[in-house]
Amino acid sequence: MISKWLGCLALSLAVISVQGEVPIVARAEWNAKAPSGPMDSMENPLPRAAIAHTAGSGCSDDTGCAQAMRNLQHYQMSKQMFSDIGYHYLIGGNGKVYEGRSTNQRGAFAGSNNEGSLGIAFIGNFEEQAPNQEALEVAQKLLEQAVKQGQLLENYKLVGHRQLSATKSPGEALYSLIKQWPHWSEQI
Repeated sequence: MISKWLGCLALSLAVISVQGEVPIVARAEWNAKAPSGPMDSMENPLPRAAIAHTAGSGCSDDTGCAQAMRNLQHYQMSKQMFSDIGYHYLIGGNGKVYEGRSTNQRGAFAGSNNEGSLGIAFIGNFEEQAPNQEALEVAQKLLEQAVKQGQLLENYKLVGHRQLSATKSPGEALYSLIKQWPHWSEQI
């Protein structure tokens, strides 16, 4: 009886420790293409996290978000001539985080300010309306996890994409919200 109880306790503790982690939809799961060329490397932990939006259509379910990822990757690789999708992580309206390029590779979203920046984009246009609560919460958990995993410095700066390059990204509604998050910085 005691061994059964200890087994249940161990299982419960394992579940609790896993619940704190943000599940990431791997590139293979959204059917990403392989990079078309080399990418510059970056050394982790990074001093800055940049929040962006993709400015296109949003998504609200697994199928739609995977398709949005493929469409964005295709656009960035064929029209913008990037070697891969430009962001490190993307967040769908389904509350899931999608793996973009490796955090050890410099992003392709903020020109000369890609160096030292962890690029996190919300899928959709958030000029007039903010992402849903589930997406906002998973973004904040992702930032915490990035610190724990050594991708971001503990005292990282959080900025909006518009602070790094001439763009409206992450959209006015989202930009107003992230200014209230921990680590927000006016300075890049």
